Amino acid sequence: MVVAFAPLPLAAQQSPSPQDFAREAAISNAFELQAAELAVEQGKDANAIAFAQDMLRDHGRASADLEEAAKTDGISIPTELDERRKKQLDALRTARDADFDQAYLSTQMTAHEEAVALFDVFAKSGNAGALKTFAQRTIGTLRMHNIRVHDLTDQR
Repeated sequence: MVVAFAPLPLAAQQSPSPQDFAREAAISNAFELQAAELAVEQGKDANAIAFAQDMLRDHGRASADLEEAAKTDGISIPTELDERRKKQLDALRTARDADFDQAYLSTQMTAHEEAVALFDVFAKSGNAGALKTFAQRTIGTLRMHNIRVHDLTDQR
């Protein structure tokens, strides 16, 4: 299966600053962790729950790695979600049982497409340092997550 994505807007094609990358990566990672916790608690579909459990494992590791890389580069990262992701989590919390798994997978599709785009640009053209190394090491896992969530959504 070939998955086509719309090209990024010009601003998104330019490499973010290390601070902007770290902020966006931290918020994205925190959102994926919190959404996965909800999916493990509220999900009904075994495949969606298994995906969520893998997200908890992989993004838990990524969170620690990001924190260490940011610290090495002297950059602080946020501890709270932005308003957009808070609203997405609220929507997931209130999703009807019958709709929850699809809603979770849909948010994960968008989250992983955005994360892949962010990490890809920064891994290729970001400033040298621990954050760039982190992006280069993490992009492959994010791409696999993206393919997997697309496959799970296509099966529905």
